[in-house]
Amino acid sequence: MQYASLRRFARAPQFPLRAIEFSLSHTRSGFAAVPSSEPSPRACSHFGTCGGCASQTVPYAGQVSAKAAMLEELFAAHWPAPIPVTPSPIAWHYRNKVDFNFGRRRYEEKPPPDFVRETVLGFNQKGRWYSILDIEECLIGPEGMDRLLGAVRAWYRREGLHAWDEKTGEGILRGLLVREGKRTGERMVAIVTRGGDFPSRSFVDCVLGAANVTSVQRAIHNGPSQGVFAESIEVLHGAPYIHEELRVPGAPQPLRFRISPLSFFQTNTLATEVLYGEIRRWVKDIAPTVLYDLYGGAGGIAMTVSDLVGVARSVENVESASLDGEYNIAANGIGNVFFATADIKDYVSGISDQGGMERGSAAILDPPRAGMHPKAIKRLVACRPPDLLYVSCNPTLFARELPEFLRAYTLTDLRAIDLFPHTPHVELLASMRLR
Repeated sequence: MQYASLRRFARAPQFPLRAIEFSLSHTRSGFAAVPSSEPSPRACSHFGTCGGCASQTVPYAGQVSAKAAMLEELFAAHWPAPIPVTPSPIAWHYRNKVDFNFGRRRYEEKPPPDFVRETVLGFNQKGRWYSILDIEECLIGPEGMDRLLGAVRAWYRREGLHAWDEKTGEGILRGLLVREGKRTGERMVAIVTRGGDFPSRSFVDCVLGAANVTSVQRAIHNGPSQGVFAESIEVLHGAPYIHEELRVPGAPQPLRFRISPLSFFQTNTLATEVLYGEIRRWVKDIAPTVLYDLYGGAGGIAMTVSDLVGVARSVENVESASLDGEYNIAANGIGNVFFATADIKDYVSGISDQGGMERGSAAILDPPRAGMHPKAIKRLVACRPPDLLYVSCNPTLFARELPEFLRAYTLTDLRAIDLFPHTPHVELLASMRLR
């Protein structure tokens, strides 16, 4: 019996898609896409089925204009002025990190109970979180993904390996993570599996034969959750990390970062340099004595502005990121950045219990796409730092959080940098001052 695969993706956008789906020619505010002489690029062969990109066939200038219009509509009640959006320096192959999922193929007709569903490797299909689309290329990920994915697919078939099936518990393959230093050229490939026997040597040979790779690792994740997680990590080849470099406008020197498999680092290196340049401008204007870099990752923001503040305190709940941060400040000769591994709401609660933040302090918030815990917002506002800068990759969610901040703060600026071309997402900077 032949089974036709169902192709779908499940990464529900957090930023309204209507802003860049130009078949809908206007938003409620009456915005229409600005015509552009820029030629429409060729779309990825998976465009329209894979949910990672929403607007590959739209000229990039039009995407940026649409995101600006959507932001203005989203924040019209609080900010009646235009919200500028700075384009990404590059629009293709801009991502320094991609994580693919292994899964079992879905079929239009339900196969017999004894049928072994084929293992596939790729992204969740658009609109259907439970099905993996077999990906052969990715035009926003690092270059060379087609060769690597093809090699890994041939490897697991030769080895007789299968994706983990959460219903039966069979199979061990779970994910494939690729990280790249855009400025350094270093590259890491990490495969995520269940525990148990694993053909490490053949996997290393497979990866090295397909790509110029600095580090090959295996992460073991036995829990039920999907995504790139790990209870333990084994280095199979090379170093346990790669390096990236940021050349931020206005910074006294380039900064070098060590990045582990699970460390947070902004996914668009060149646009991050623009973003951090804007953050430096804000910090320079307010000149805080103490800066709290909350959700600080490996310390990228704190390090970028360290020459402008007396002390920077970077707080992150992932220990490996904090350890990378400790290494990074030592490698860059920075002596006034300090790291703490803690849950943000607990950390700010402790500060609030001690009377709030120091006079002349400021806080930068760069939470994950899920935003801040409501208790963390309340406790931070109770700490009353004179200045706040919220860096949001999820403006729709931030718009819902904003009224809680405005109980005590005044919104002083809104601007954005497009870290995510061809997607519904954009990075928003919102600065606030204590009333």
